[in-house]
Amino acid sequence: MSSRDTIRSAKRPGPSPSLDIDRILASALRLLDRDGAKAFNMRGLAAELGVSPMTIYNYVPTKAALVTLVVDRVLSTIDAPSPEATAWDDELRRYALEAWAVQAPHPWIPIMLAEEHLVEGPHAADSRRALIELFRAAGADAATSKEAVAAFFSFMIGSFMQVRLTSKAAVPERAHVLFHSGIDFLIDGFRTRLDRTS
Repeated sequence: MSSRDTIRSAKRPGPSPSLDIDRILASALRLLDRDGAKAFNMRGLAAELGVSPMTIYNYVPTKAALVTLVVDRVLSTIDAPSPEATAWDDELRRYALEAWAVQAPHPWIPIMLAEEHLVEGPHAADSRRALIELFRAAGADAATSKEAVAAFFSFMIGSFMQVRLTSKAAVPERAHVLFHSGIDFLIDGFRTRLDRTS
């Protein structure tokens, strides 16, 4: 080990007995919701937790990795679409509405996905694969399924990015109405495409 590595190790504190990854992620989500992704930083999180910034790096290697974990924690509460569902359109609608309910109160998430090219966590990747399988089960070929999933996520992210929370951090009712209508239009379009290619 070099002298530089020795100095770095000496300055780096070990894990805090009062801290764990769940507490870190919960505090990070609270700050991200309050301040937004651009204002979020590790010093602010450390102050919120009452630890030094270096202590947090014993649990996550970088800020980007931490944000990815937070996003994946939120997405993990959404049940992925089932390719074995009886009706693909009902299952797609179910998944879309559940994803909307979970993510709309956190508008910084789609901003990170769209603008920062945030690396997908395992839950987002699983849902993407499940959607492809759902369209394949509905009769679409591989290329059409991938195009449908790309269109679906473009609509979802665009809808989320238009959300402006009220002063009480609630999603405006008008946003809910527009999203429900948009999903209906999108599913009608998918159905027409599937009928044409089947």
